[in-house]
Amino acid sequence: MKKKLLANNLITTGMIFALVASNPATSYVFAAENTTLEQSASTTTQTDMTLEMQETATTQEVTDIPVISEEEIDAYFKDTVFVGDSIMLGFRNYCMKQKDSFLNDIQFLAAGSFSVNNALWDVTAKSVHPVYKGQKRQVWESISMMNAKKVFLFFGMNDLNISGLEGTCEKYKELISKIKEKSPDVEIHIISMTYTLKGAGKGKLKNDTIREFNELLQEMASENGWGFLDMATPLSDENGDLKAAYCSDGFVHQSRAAYDVWTTVIRDYARAQLNGTTEYPAGTSEAEECPETSTTELQTDESEDTNNKNTTQGKKTEVRLSAGFSAQTTTE
Repeated sequence: MKKKLLANNLITTGMIFALVASNPATSYVFAAENTTLEQSASTTTQTDMTLEMQETATTQEVTDIPVISEEEIDAYFKDTVFVGDSIMLGFRNYCMKQKDSFLNDIQFLAAGSFSVNNALWDVTAKSVHPVYKGQKRQVWESISMMNAKKVFLFFGMNDLNISGLEGTCEKYKELISKIKEKSPDVEIHIISMTYTLKGAGKGKLKNDTIREFNELLQEMASENGWGFLDMATPLSDENGDLKAAYCSDGFVHQSRAAYDVWTTVIRDYARAQLNGTTEYPAGTSEAEECPETSTTELQTDESEDTNNKNTTQGKKTEVRLSAGFSAQTTTE
């Protein structure tokens, strides 16, 4: 029986070889099929390797993010000052009521009706400049006296109806420039404007305009190496308005529940700044990332050096002129 089966197998194998030998096309088909199978197996192997490499890279990225402790986040807010208007004043009052909290370490320069416009005005008996050490001062002077390491700015509510979008951004830059003149190493962080209650906006103080303004603030922060903290989104409802539960006056001012959100948001922001995952890292501007051309390389002789100095002085004069402003009336 076994001999018969063996004989049949030999006969079948011989027929196959005979068929292949007698028909070259059949031989080509068998070879092509084998090659295709080998290529398919190779492609599958390469795909598997690529997926493994991607997974490894993703794991590596996650592993490379530093773990920031709660104590490090607490320490982040030491030597920090928050500057702003009546909404910021509300946050200051909220923080003062918290016990044994990192919020107690935050210093404030806030006042009702304060704005980037009137922050640039002279200090007078009627001005709304925040008080520090018993008297009103320009905020850049107070910040310098505080030896602040970080400054968080919250403005716009009392500015948009006066200076508009672009004008308010220019005033923002001018105020920050004065702060940096007195405190060159201080970090600047801009907090977005928050929204009004649905339908409560007046003039340019409407939520669509505020959204546009916040986009300009983001661009400004990115270009200048300033941090940007989005406080508007966490406080908004599904329609993009200030959530009713977070509004205390039917307009723009905020409740205790809103300031609970502020507390969570600024801690998350601090963590992102510390572990490097933020989209807006404070301290690195797009201009700083570009190598500067050496002045020495540009100066080929004494005459050219003199011309360069004259040109530089002319530019400084232009900056001073563009930084000028006219007094305007602020609103509540």
